[in-house]
Amino acid sequence: MLPDEAEVAGEITIRYSVQLNAMAALHDAVVSMITGGSWTIRKPRGLAPFVAETIVGLLTKACKTFRSIQILCERGLYEDASALVRVLMETTIAIAFILQRKSKERTIIYHAHGMAQQIKMLNHWRSTPGLKRKVTKVLLEHANDALTSYLKKLPVGTDVKHHWSGTRNLQQAMKALRGDVVYATLYRYASSISHASDFGAHFTTDPASGEFVWQIAPQVGGFEAPSYAAR
Repeated sequence: MLPDEAEVAGEITIRYSVQLNAMAALHDAVVSMITGGSWTIRKPRGLAPFVAETIVGLLTKACKTFRSIQILCERGLYEDASALVRVLMETTIAIAFILQRKSKERTIIYHAHGMAQQIKMLNHWRSTPGLKRKVTKVLLEHANDALTSYLKKLPVGTDVKHHWSGTRNLQQAMKALRGDVVYATLYRYASSISHASDFGAHFTTDPASGEFVWQIAPQVGGFEAPSYAAR
């Protein structure tokens, strides 16, 4: 454990009981919805089964990410919780983007992008010593065939290589959903954590000696932001 981890967790339980209960209630409600019965999708109103299954898959991913954030918040590890809030945000945006008009086409673009990324990874492995043997000819052929099958169902020229939305990047996808402010705040803030450029968040300076004091212990204060953003 990190220094003072147990003590910090105990104080968080007392200080942030309202927020902890709110996170637990939301978590339990969504998990109960997903696990409460059969998820065999036959004829969803207004959506192709392919679309509905994709949404359920993304919601399943979101549940696990939310639970991870919840555990990190309970332990006072807010920077890492915030990094996962960004993951949760991107998952949520993917769901919201797919559930617009032409949802079936949007879902195909989403899966085609995933396959294009897999092919990109496999090609990278083929040029990387120690990984070449992992990429068999059959494996690469299957991946390319799957991508070709998706592309046949899409308008000619659809861009599936850059982003799952068919746009150039997440920022454009969020702009289409009028999520500019969320991107400029939550995403930008969490980006520094995800890309390890938040060096200044992990030390203070001793006023007497001027030396760095490394903040390796979890913190009690700071629970509200990642907890609220995740919910």
